[in-house]
Amino acid sequence: MKSKVQLILAVASITVLAGCAGNSGKSGKLAKTEEGDKICRFEKTTGSHIGSKVCRTQAQIDAEKEAAQQALRTLNQPRTNNQG
Repeated sequence: MKSKVQLILAVASITVLAGCAGNSGKSGKLAKTEEGDKICRFEKTTGSHIGSKVCRTQAQIDAEKEAAQQALRTLNQPRTNNQG
């Protein structure tokens, strides 16, 4: 009986440790493609644990970053109430 409990605890411990080592929680890993001008990263889709490989040029990455920052600036602007 004691050996069964120890076996179950050992299997549970290994399972937990393997799950923790699987992914660090970061959404992407950079890797240069064969062309050399694109940067690929694995990104998770919102609501999913399955990632997909997305490759972009540095210019595309910079444009998306600038668009996101501009959207945040627009959202953070104070609203004016021009109703008389």
